Amino acid sequence: MAGETQIRSLSGTKSAVQVASELADRQFGTVARRQLAGAGISPSQIRTWERLGRLHRLQPGVFAWGRPDLSTAGELAVALLLAGPGAALASLTALWWLRLLNRRPSTIQVASPRRVLSRVGIEISHSKHLVRRFHRGLPVVPLPEALLAAGAELSRNSLRLVFARAEFEHLLDRPELEAALRSGRRGTTALAAAVDAHLPALARCANRFERDFVLLCEGHRLPIPEPNVRIGRYRPDMLWRHAKLIVELDGRDAHSTAAQLGADARRQAELEGRGYTVLRFTAAEVRDGAERIAAELRQRLG
Repeated sequence: MAGETQIRSLSGTKSAVQVASELADRQFGTVARRQLAGAGISPSQIRTWERLGRLHRLQPGVFAWGRPDLSTAGELAVALLLAGPGAALASLTALWWLRLLNRRPSTIQVASPRRVLSRVGIEISHSKHLVRRFHRGLPVVPLPEALLAAGAELSRNSLRLVFARAEFEHLLDRPELEAALRSGRRGTTALAAAVDAHLPALARCANRFERDFVLLCEGHRLPIPEPNVRIGRYRPDMLWRHAKLIVELDGRDAHSTAAQLGADARRQAELEGRGYTVLRFTAAEVRDGAERIAAELRQRLG
């Protein structure tokens, strides 16, 4: 955590409460016993704060300050403090905190240079030579390290999606990535396959329906469309510029009311007025009629 090494002893102008409160503020409402001791706060004072409800024990040696309910960042900070100085978010948790995964993992995954026992809901792995980067106030392992660890847990297309998002957000360090791919470590094969099958369009998809459609095009060897590119006032779901072709994907709930249908009609009229052909497919059509859709697209794309 960023504040761990910054407070060593009590300042003559600050009370113990002020010191502890400022430390917790920097750590999303959390503090470790060792940090309080390092700031000169006695064990008896810590016990008194626990009794009075100022400190709330959440893990061995780790507390919430002031109130026990924490933000998401606070929950992650608890796991990092439990893992000890130098720890970092790892694997799927790191990818999620970097906003490369949509769903929060059920277990918080942390890497630590120390050997620390995992706890319920917190998985702590040992990494002797741990490098950390800070993102949104919390330390994470370098992205290639997280990708290697996640390679065993994500499907091929999920790993491709994460890689595409990382490239789109300019989070990848190419020399680090290449070094990771040469390392021969667990996860290298899966990550190398994802890199070799890189599909940048996945990063521009707004939802799973759009990603499935892009994968449908790839699977049928069709030109890959550009998702969500602005044309005038609108961002059509899928665009092939050279063919002046647009595909709009009608999800199950998003195109059913009179207002939604009216907006769709206005949108389609404007796009067609700009010279585009607009096709519409529902989720059921994409799911059950992939061959028919691919044949129609192939004919129109020439």
